[in-house]
Amino acid sequence: MTISSVIELKRLALRNLARHKVKTILTCAAIMVSVTVYIFMDSWLAGMNNESRRNIINYEIGAAKLQTKGYFDKKDELPGYETFGGWEACAAALDKAGYDAAPRYTFSGTLYSLTGSAPLVVYAVDPAAEARTLAYTDYIELGRYIRNGEFGVALGLMTADKLRVGVPTRPEPAELEDLIEAVRAAVGDGFVPADETFIRNCYAPMEVKVQFGESEEYAAERARGRLVLRRDLPRPDLDRLWNLVDTTGRNDVRISTVIDYKMAPDSIRADKWDADLWPLLNAEEQRLVGGAYEYDELTGAYLLIEEDPAKRDAALAAMLRVDFSGAVRHVNQVIDAKVVGLVNSPDPVNNYNTGYMPLDVLQDEAGMMLEGRITELLIRDKTLGAADMTSGIETKAAIRAALDSGLAERGLALPDDLDVFFWTDYVKDYLGYENMESGASKIFSILLFLLAFIGISNTMLLAILERTREIGMMRALGMTGGQLIFTYMVEAALLGLIGSVLGIILGCLLNIPMVKYGIDFSEMMEQMGGSMGYRVAGNFRGTWKLDTIIGSGIVATLLSALMALLPARRAVKMEITQSLRFE
Repeated sequence: MTISSVIELKRLALRNLARHKVKTILTCAAIMVSVTVYIFMDSWLAGMNNESRRNIINYEIGAAKLQTKGYFDKKDELPGYETFGGWEACAAALDKAGYDAAPRYTFSGTLYSLTGSAPLVVYAVDPAAEARTLAYTDYIELGRYIRNGEFGVALGLMTADKLRVGVPTRPEPAELEDLIEAVRAAVGDGFVPADETFIRNCYAPMEVKVQFGESEEYAAERARGRLVLRRDLPRPDLDRLWNLVDTTGRNDVRISTVIDYKMAPDSIRADKWDADLWPLLNAEEQRLVGGAYEYDELTGAYLLIEEDPAKRDAALAAMLRVDFSGAVRHVNQVIDAKVVGLVNSPDPVNNYNTGYMPLDVLQDEAGMMLEGRITELLIRDKTLGAADMTSGIETKAAIRAALDSGLAERGLALPDDLDVFFWTDYVKDYLGYENMESGASKIFSILLFLLAFIGISNTMLLAILERTREIGMMRALGMTGGQLIFTYMVEAALLGLIGSVLGIILGCLLNIPMVKYGIDFSEMMEQMGGSMGYRVAGNFRGTWKLDTIIGSGIVATLLSALMALLPARRAVKMEITQSLRFE
């Protein structure tokens, strides 16, 4: 075909669209809706995925961790006995290579307040190193962050509200009255009317705010009679309110936990040896463990006889590998502490059932008997901030190379039981959820596209049937089958192009407020215990994805053209004389 003939065929396709305005409008509308929904859903999910990943890195675990292999294998159990010392040399090597490193000891327990209890994951940290490595320390909403040398706790805001610890942020009127009376009793003669007025003025009635997915009636009922801490209070007023509340003992808490430490048992009952230990060991491990113990007929148990510390450690490692319970000892521990601040970060993990304590106060019998050992060393590129993902030097290979090089300069080597684990190694469950949600949205969008393209196929089929005599006449005048097929494919492509352009415009218009403001799910997240799967605290925003915006228009246009191929080929296969007689 010549260029002039192609142009003429395109004009013919345009005239055909104009002849059937209603069908053209309906078909374009179907494509427009499909493209709009696809752009909107993909943008929203991509925004939540990006924000979640950014929060995991910057507020939870950094880019990578240095841990024992044994801890990583059982990380979901928080095995407090899998610790390592000498981490200072590793931190120095990383510092020289351009990384921040923050030591941590992680343990779980139950937090008891004056009014209730809640499960808690506690991170014992170096406050200064933690502030350099992670960004949640900038989100102390009330009080302050922890300091070395104190049994202080920085507690997640939502857990604090649940246990009535710290300054209440959304109290019932009765709770506020009880708080004022408690402050009056604690302060005594020093409590003046100005203090009561000050406390009352810190709160205002909760506004009725309809959140996504709830009715106005439900929102009004939720806000009825509730008070909320004013967001416009200056920091000095918040600190004064915190200090008044602190006098009541409301911030005094107790953490009940268990200290785990690994040690080769002095004796193992024969039945446990035969059932829980020996069958699970491989040949080499049986040699090590069998050499360390000897059966005693008098007690009916295997007694530890190995005196060589290296061989005892090897036997212990074999028992730990098969999860032999006798290799881990448990000591109940109670830690009295005071909540000194409340964390309310963009990552909900920091805000629910999470607390932070200074690492230095947990070293002896009053704490967790750590003796300088930690469970993990968090690693982050010094040059990056809270808005960044990972950099080129934040790979497992690069970090491991920096450690090996830095330690070698000090005449040291990384112990065989330590390794670097990347952030994705810790959140595989979340990444699987992320892929599932993305896949589900894509399937939904594909179904919409499919319905739209079935409509295009049906529209073109009916159009061709209505024009059968016209087709026969054009063929009798010399138009080839290829030219006819090209004409109808152009017609269908124009339908797809018009619909996709309108869909892109509408999708982008809908996406502007999603990117700028998002949708507030904070109330829903609180009712669901702080988690909707994503690591976003409540305001879900979209993001701009140019590949999706451009790609959806191209795909819609091409698929629309292809949907006209079969009906057009069927039409040109009909004999010209038969086409002219078609009624």
